[in-house]
Amino acid sequence: MEKCQPYLGRVNIQIKNFGTLFFDRLDTELLQDAINYIEYDERGLAFETICDHISEYNIPITSEEYHIAVDLANELKMNSNDISLLHMKELIIKK
Repeated sequence: MEKCQPYLGRVNIQIKNFGTLFFDRLDTELLQDAINYIEYDERGLAFETICDHISEYNIPITSEEYHIAVDLANELKMNSNDISLLHMKELIIKK
């Protein structure tokens, strides 16, 4: 179990950092509620909820933010065909 702790701590921090990227574009209370799931060892739910909010509210994202989301989804062993992730790809800001 001790070997898992640093890994879980790193993933938790990555999810929190991902969520904070959207504080200026998404309702702060919604984001904070999602991030708070981490405190209950629900890191997957926290990440999914953040992605759901981005998708539901059609929040524009950068290509870099999308790739962070995909990396986190892979890290959490989530389905890469998750509807929120697929929709987020459509929300990437075209330059």
